[in-house]
Amino acid sequence: MTVHDQKPSDPLGLRNLDTIEPGYDGWSQIESALRDHQSNKRSWRKTGGWLAVAASLVLVISVVWINTQNSLPTTGLATSSENSASVQMEDNIFALIGLSQSMEEQVAQLRQETSSMPAESAIYVAELEDLIAQIDNELSMTPDSIDLWGQRVNLMLDLAQIYQQQWEIDYGRMASL
Repeated sequence: MTVHDQKPSDPLGLRNLDTIEPGYDGWSQIESALRDHQSNKRSWRKTGGWLAVAASLVLVISVVWINTQNSLPTTGLATSSENSASVQMEDNIFALIGLSQSMEEQVAQLRQETSSMPAESAIYVAELEDLIAQIDNELSMTPDSIDLWGQRVNLMLDLAQIYQQQWEIDYGRMASL
């Protein structure tokens, strides 16, 4: 008898045990739940994007509507209502300036929290930042323009949305590890 012909020793007698099939593991349900969860996350991202677009449109429409209401010609003598219209217009500008500043802070925070970005998104970010710089230049010449402040806020909303989406993607990657 050679070394290869010898059967390995089985001191515990495990060869004599009956073979059994593993029981139900539930993997198909786990896999299905994971797919449903990923689908729901995508759905929420799309919904969040559409909500941001809708909010931007509502803001633009309300600013334009208020601007047209304030610029309608008045008939008769100058009254205190003209003064209240100018106060209301100043309030709208201050509200837009405040919104713009808060969006600046939000974008700065999102920029810090976002690790990396695909080239396509980086191109959009660069284009939006260029447009914001152009509006800032125009605002330096006409700082009381409601339209320019509205455009700036909308561009900041778009910029924040890109960073928010990237942050959600990064967070999803980390959560899946």
